[in-house]
Amino acid sequence: MATFWDRVKIYLNSPTTVDLAQILGVKRSTLSSWIHTNRRPPMSTLLRISELTGVSIEQLEYGFDYDSSDEVGERPFFYRKEIEQMIGALHNNELRLLRQLIPYLTTPQSKADA
Repeated sequence: MATFWDRVKIYLNSPTTVDLAQILGVKRSTLSSWIHTNRRPPMSTLLRISELTGVSIEQLEYGFDYDSSDEVGERPFFYRKEIEQMIGALHNNELRLLRQLIPYLTTPQSKADA
């Protein structure tokens, strides 16, 4: 299975780390560190990769076999904008209730049941 950085190299048709660093405008040593530790670049570089490749960040991360219709609980970060819009539409009394529920919902089950 291809890694994030394998996909980036393929999409940018960049066979070497030196070439890829030049394309992205970062130091080779920095890029090499990201690749060897399987770390993602800062958001600005990630957006540049997406822009250069024409591939979404989701597809860079998971490949083209990825189905973004997965359950919210499995990958909630994909739904952040949608959630922010929903929260923005709430009335004050609904926001107060939500603030009270969040600590309960974020408590691991083992602590909540104890």
